[in-house]
Amino acid sequence: MNCELITNASCANIGSKSIALFFAGWGMDATPFRNMAIDCDMAVVWDYSNLEIDLSILREYQSIYLFAWSFGIFAATAFMHRNPQLPIVFKMAINGTQFPIDDRCGIPRNLFCATRDNLSERSLAKFHRRICGSQSKYAQWITMLPSRSLQSLHDELVAIDTAASSGNYPPVHWDKAIASKCDLIFPFENQMTGWEGLCDTIEIDETSAHFPDDLETLINGNIINKKLIKQRFANSLNGGTYDNNASIQQKIATTLHDLWKSTIGIKNDAEILEIGCGTGFLTRLYATSAYPAKLVLNDLCHVPTVTLNLNVTDYMFIEKDAEQLTFPAHSFDYIVSSSAIQWLENLPLFFNRIHRWLKHGGAIVISTFGSNNMKEIKESIKISLNYKGADWYYNEIKRNFDIVLINEQHETMLFDTPLDVLRHIQSTGVNSINNKKASSGTIKRLLMNYPQVGGKFPLTYNPIYIIAIKK
Repeated sequence: MNCELITNASCANIGSKSIALFFAGWGMDATPFRNMAIDCDMAVVWDYSNLEIDLSILREYQSIYLFAWSFGIFAATAFMHRNPQLPIVFKMAINGTQFPIDDRCGIPRNLFCATRDNLSERSLAKFHRRICGSQSKYAQWITMLPSRSLQSLHDELVAIDTAASSGNYPPVHWDKAIASKCDLIFPFENQMTGWEGLCDTIEIDETSAHFPDDLETLINGNIINKKLIKQRFANSLNGGTYDNNASIQQKIATTLHDLWKSTIGIKNDAEILEIGCGTGFLTRLYATSAYPAKLVLNDLCHVPTVTLNLNVTDYMFIEKDAEQLTFPAHSFDYIVSSSAIQWLENLPLFFNRIHRWLKHGGAIVISTFGSNNMKEIKESIKISLNYKGADWYYNEIKRNFDIVLINEQHETMLFDTPLDVLRHIQSTGVNSINNKKASSGTIKRLLMNYPQVGGKFPLTYNPIYIIAIKK
């Protein structure tokens, strides 16, 4: 496999170093993907005539977002089997399956063999037209065609067939799969069959051909862009809109505090770390009742002292990406967070680290958001953070903690128009629409497709409350 690093300094993320690792389809090189404006560094992988790869390009990255298209999905599965140590935080497949040559779950064998055995310049041009689906898209595609010889493409098909038939790379579980109804390469029905039980979410693309209409938006919509998060929260904070509009976040903080008191209690003179303190919704509740002996507050964005309004206790504020914090082992009695950890990239690593920072018998008190959060946005524009469900948190946390409570709820706000919904999410900085280039078209789709219930426009919040004690 070949791999080319594509950096984009203007879009570079802050905090932890992350990369989008994109496995292209058969017959590709990096040419069609070099000009995409991705919100972090990007590397393109192609040519699966062998499955060896130089990993040195990935060594400096702490989080890997893995995207794979077409036959690249099988190559990515093989890559994960061969490199289980890599910090892959998200996996998304686009128009293909982990069964590249399969009559039920992939490309039917007779079609594959016909492509391999009759490969020519003419058949290759036909293939490129079919992956685009329309003449206008093909006209754009041919301006950035890969530069590969017919022999190398034939060798790649033979190698893929051999590797897929070996049985050495059984399917793995993915976070998300995109299946296009208009795909002329991988039959849509085969894609749906191929992903049964093998991914958390299958999203159906009603319009794209085999190559997605907007790959750039698709990738950016699934990357946590901390630079943009910081900018948007700072705007809502400096504009004075956050506290006036974040009524759900305020309610969640109150509920979390009440559950904390009623389950394990809050001891006085504790040493507490709060991740993502924001303007202090949760902080003010426990700081004025438990009087912590040591209080460390953290947020990605600078929060002025006057905003926190915590004149009842001394505290240290650390403006930093939470995934870059370091503390000695056994530093805190409680590590708490309300409506913040959904913005973290590597949650398994985060839970391991906070387990180490807790004292023996210390506890985590956390609220985050589940897979139905802002589901209306996802339904309208097919863009959403990759929220984990309550089951995921249970299975992850039980390794190092005794779980006291994992409680999932739903809160729905009603608005008069879709524009009011958009204003709300912008005023609180929780906007998941993060692609600047596509934002105009994305907002138009949101306004046109937003679901309506009884003359109102709902926005669902899906809080998950977690209380657990260090084993």
